Amino acid sequence: MLVPKWGNAVARLSQRYWIPPAGLAAGSLAHGVSWLLLLVLSLRGSIGIGLPSLAWVHLVALGWLTMTALAVLVHVIPTFTEAPWKGERLARASLAVYAVGLFALVSAFWTGSPASVAFGAALVVIALSIYLTSATRTLATAFAHARVEAAIARALAITLTCLLVAALLGVAMAWALAGWMPARALGSLPPVHAAFGTIGWLTVLVMGVSTRTIRPISGARSRWPRVHIVSGTLEIVGLVAFATGSMFDVPSFRWIGAITIFVGALAYAGDVIDTLSRARVAHRPPQAFVGTAAIWLVVGIVLAIGTLGGAPWAMAATFVLLVGWLGQMVNGHIYHIGIRLIATIARGDDDETSPRELLATPLTWLSFAAFQIAVALGGTSLVLAAPELLAVAALAGLLGWIAMMVNIALAIGRAARAPATQDPLTISLLSGLR
Repeated sequence: MLVPKWGNAVARLSQRYWIPPAGLAAGSLAHGVSWLLLLVLSLRGSIGIGLPSLAWVHLVALGWLTMTALAVLVHVIPTFTEAPWKGERLARASLAVYAVGLFALVSAFWTGSPASVAFGAALVVIALSIYLTSATRTLATAFAHARVEAAIARALAITLTCLLVAALLGVAMAWALAGWMPARALGSLPPVHAAFGTIGWLTVLVMGVSTRTIRPISGARSRWPRVHIVSGTLEIVGLVAFATGSMFDVPSFRWIGAITIFVGALAYAGDVIDTLSRARVAHRPPQAFVGTAAIWLVVGIVLAIGTLGGAPWAMAATFVLLVGWLGQMVNGHIYHIGIRLIATIARGDDDETSPRELLATPLTWLSFAAFQIAVALGGTSLVLAAPELLAVAALAGLLGWIAMMVNIALAIGRAARAPATQDPLTISLLSGLR
């Protein structure tokens, strides 16, 4: 009964904050550890081989990215849909159970224990089921709201459904690996599992949420506000076609799906870059992170299409999509939303301090440069099968993470001091996110 008690304690600790800080902290810790695991794998020359590589993939996808996304959704769901949470305390507490299951899963992959992998996967699904039950109940009340809020609720419901599908497929594969299910479950499921998790869950979620967050980050609006609807729809349609082709071995469907996903990504990336080119907010690093993330999205899907054509780029595509596209988008939002959270924790919910006032700009740019070098070298090393280059990428990523953590620590210290006076434009733009 230790896990429920721990979960309740974490829920109480985070209850007063609009985003659970424990969830963001856990995501940041997983981010840092992922670079250490990548360094070890590169020195062994075993990236992409065996269960330890899956430990790294799941630490990034579930520990860093999904943990951060679930924490942020605690704020996003009621704010974007105007639907009060149903079972918010339970949803917050489930993040602690999720963290325990994630630790068990990653440890089992790293040590090569199939039975423990199955146990960890089951615990992750149990935690997600608790969270998703509360989230679904909340979103259901928004379906009867105004047209915009109802549409947002439906979009969030689709992404959360994709998360559940990815999780259930993961459990099926984990149980097959442990011998608890027929081995044929390991056949066509891996690419479908990866597609639902990377595209249906994380990519479509980020595309949707960023339509609201890019304005306070940049101070500019999209000139084509419906592009995010088109791009998100293309991603989901492409995902269904790709999954159908993979499950039933229909190559034409796989290709149609992949190309549709690529077109959606191009539309989204073009809109983001156009919006950022007209940015008015002086705090540039989050904009740089978001812009490069959009570019890495396109690069990652190109690598994935190459894999579909027979090139040995599967791990390179996974790396670029997870660390380049999704990871850099998360980093950009941490430097904005995460710092806003720090400010409100220290100064109260009505505080409107600009992240620029709390961060050390040289450290922010150092982390940006280190992370982009890590993505570029990591992707190149996996295309060329050069583990030495991957080790350099891991060290660059670790440097970026350390710079980011030091910067956040400085922001915490500065937030404890008296707030500075802000200009009306900054207050207006920041309040657009709250």
